[in-house]
Amino acid sequence: MLVYTIVIGISFIALFVIGRNILRGLNSRNWPITEGKVVHSGVQAHHSTDDEGDTSTTYGASIQYEYSVSGQEIQGTRRSFTDMRTNSVRRAEQILARYPQDSSVTVYHHPDEPSLSVLEPGVEWWMYALMLIVLGLLVFGILGALGLIG
Repeated sequence: MLVYTIVIGISFIALFVIGRNILRGLNSRNWPITEGKVVHSGVQAHHSTDDEGDTSTTYGASIQYEYSVSGQEIQGTRRSFTDMRTNSVRRAEQILARYPQDSSVTVYHHPDEPSLSVLEPGVEWWMYALMLIVLGLLVFGILGALGLIG
């Protein structure tokens, strides 16, 4: 029973985070735009060690850009609402190739909260797939908690 309760709790948290990012991504396609400038562009490595002492490294595209809304200078770092790290430094470099330092970029910013911005509006397909997987885990947890599965 405890396992099913944990699955349900984690599923609800994951659904909240994924759902919020999907909604923000969908809404960002209609946000106002402004021109910005990339002030930093580089690969960021993240090292982690598991309980058994094995280490792994993932890579992310680190992009910092500046833009102005109503005379207010703002800095942003979000490329998209579906941005993830990868185990491929090459993939991170491919993303960064689109955002070289000192280049001009189009910045989509929230109309009421200009500091909430993104360079690539919308949602990638895999976010919907991830939501379906988490929904499946939630159903599994609920059925287990109700004693309908093993």
